Amino acid sequence: MLIMRPRNTVGRALLGRRPTRWLGLCGVTAALSLFVATASAQAPPPTLTGETLLGGLFAPPGTSSVVVTSASCDPSGTSTFTYRGSGPAGPPYEGTYSETGTVTIGPQTTPGTPPNGLVTSWTANFTITSAIGTVVGTKSLPPNAPAIPGVCKGPDLLFPAQRSAATGLQNVLIYTATITVPGGARYSDQGGSQASVNEFADIPAFNNFYELFTSSQATTTPLCDESSQTNQHQPGNDQGCANP
Repeated sequence: MLIMRPRNTVGRALLGRRPTRWLGLCGVTAALSLFVATASAQAPPPTLTGETLLGGLFAPPGTSSVVVTSASCDPSGTSTFTYRGSGPAGPPYEGTYSETGTVTIGPQTTPGTPPNGLVTSWTANFTITSAIGTVVGTKSLPPNAPAIPGVCKGPDLLFPAQRSAATGLQNVLIYTATITVPGGARYSDQGGSQASVNEFADIPAFNNFYELFTSSQATTTPLCDESSQTNQHQPGNDQGCANP
């Protein structure tokens, strides 16, 4: 007698469904991975809070430069000098910086060693280069800011030639900055800084520069760049931004 064994249709059905189930799991995993990668890519870079710029006497030997590029000193009137500084920067943007600035000082009639005047204007442009991103910014002394001292004088019998300005521990200078991260996405930051620049024409070993930033923002703000693929939903340039 020929005995017919029942087919294991249930087992085959299950076996037939396994590839579909695995494909579904793989799709979910890929979607999760894409979400994590996208969220990570969109994480903003840090603000400039805590960022320091060092030059001259304040930096390791051979890593920086502080130079007054021009000076017109009139201790009884208005004095102006320009400077250029470069050296180590960070953290959080650990790398190098360069800065150029212009300082204007009123009559230097305040007693001191040497006598000094009030800084009436301080403007500067700075660039910080780091692995996190490139920071390009400006800073200035706002109207009605607290008084900060400045010196611009030639040599005399008591003191060497000096061109200096310092805010002390006050975040008097106002800065704005644009941060470009690898891939091209850009972010903005703003806040205040304390700074000092001191140049002694006769004793260049004493030259120094210092700046410490404190942001007024909790996080940096995304900027729109319609030609940056990291800011777009579709390929090609001028297509709109994911971060308008």
